[in-house]
Amino acid sequence: MCDVKNIQNTKLGVGDFWARTLLNHPIGSTVSEKDRPILGYLQNVELELHDESKGEGFDLKFTFDEQSYFEPLILVKEIHMKSKGIVEKMVSTNIEWKDGCDPTKKKIKRKKKGKKINVEVKQDSFFNFFKDEPEPKDGGEEKEAEKKEEAEEDDELEDMIDEHQQMAEQIKDDLVPLALEYYLGVIEQDDDDEDFEDDEEEEEEPADKKKKKKGKGKAGEVDPKECKQQ
Repeated sequence: MCDVKNIQNTKLGVGDFWARTLLNHPIGSTVSEKDRPILGYLQNVELELHDESKGEGFDLKFTFDEQSYFEPLILVKEIHMKSKGIVEKMVSTNIEWKDGCDPTKKKIKRKKKGKKINVEVKQDSFFNFFKDEPEPKDGGEEKEAEKKEEAEEDDELEDMIDEHQQMAEQIKDDLVPLALEYYLGVIEQDDDDEDFEDDEEEEEEPADKKKKKKGKGKAGEVDPKECKQQ
């Protein structure tokens, strides 16, 4: 079973520093409720640029404190590029989740041949960032649908690479160098489609809209219950 301890006053630095920093950053929108207590154990996020032996690209290293959610304690996302901005491949540390603790999946009941069975389906989670292949789809037994499914899988892989590349570059160029500012919440985040041309209109907007952040508050604001699959 998974434990949920008090994440404050951990042995290295400010206990909730990186969890709160993530939540105050735009990528905080990828953090689910199940992710929050896990990210409370995040102790450090480091950036390592590749040298000539590795070629273009960079590594992102996430170090976690001892916990009962997963192993190992260090998760690395490697971004290898053919040239600047063009990804060649991504390599992530394989996360070994403890029983019932994987926030990237949930169990649901489905009917198959007249019987109800439990199946695992993908769930939105920050930790999907450490997956290098799209989740296999349930079913797909019809042979005539194989080519269509293969094309869909190729599209999903391309979309996933684009999404992960964008997220990795946000962490590299923005989250890591401005971590303290995001932790303190002094960087304002505006909606992408907000119109900045009319200054007078912007001044008339309520303050809570102008200072809207995508983060959802402090890490660990989850009832201290054992994590279970839904």
